[in-house]
Amino acid sequence: MAEPFLICPSDWIRGTLEPNPALGLIDSVDSGSTPSTGRDEFWDGGIPWLTPKEVSGLEDRIYVSATERTISPLGLAKCSAKLHAAGTVMLTKRAPVGAVAVNAVPMATNQGFLNFRCGVLLRPLYLAFWLRVNRPYLELVANGSTYPELYLSDLLEFQIAVPSLDQQDRILEFMNAVQFVALLGEPLQQSVTAPEEAVLIQQQNQRLRNIRNRILPLLFSGQIDVTDPQIPRLV
Repeated sequence: MAEPFLICPSDWIRGTLEPNPALGLIDSVDSGSTPSTGRDEFWDGGIPWLTPKEVSGLEDRIYVSATERTISPLGLAKCSAKLHAAGTVMLTKRAPVGAVAVNAVPMATNQGFLNFRCGVLLRPLYLAFWLRVNRPYLELVANGSTYPELYLSDLLEFQIAVPSLDQQDRILEFMNAVQFVALLGEPLQQSVTAPEEAVLIQQQNQRLRNIRNRILPLLFSGQIDVTDPQIPRLV
């Protein structure tokens, strides 16, 4: 088991990213595939098909519901890709390493992903943000002769520690509130009339994103205690 990147409270549930339905954290992990590009009948059939390029810039978003290309039911049947139910955590293993998305609709991916189905004790959104926090660690362990790649055997050794579902929900509530504030400047930027005002808002937006990025590891390592009564429920 690899040493954890985040040191978490001792009473959190511990395991690895290896599928173990009995533990309740990860039920399954699958990769994806690409139907033959020489068969027109395999493509443009309405089944969303995700590529790493499409999630490489999702710093401010996590859910995906549409893709640049779609495949047909026949194309899905003729390759090793699977149709993943909504709520699957999709992690890029190469080009780039460590980008994360959660599908909002049933979706397939190409072979550049590892797709995680969470167990009963782990919220998919929690795992997605946990992977984002751990991205520096993922990039460090990625290897390959041509380009960096996360190999499944290495990734499954990663140790993950998670709190109770109630605490996960509180952390995600807190996270969503921070995310909302960090993104609040985007619509404001579109409403100003003077260029210098737009620059000031852009600078403020970046400061808020920097604050969000510093808070994330504190939330997912338990250093911010979301059970503290001083932190109110947000929904």
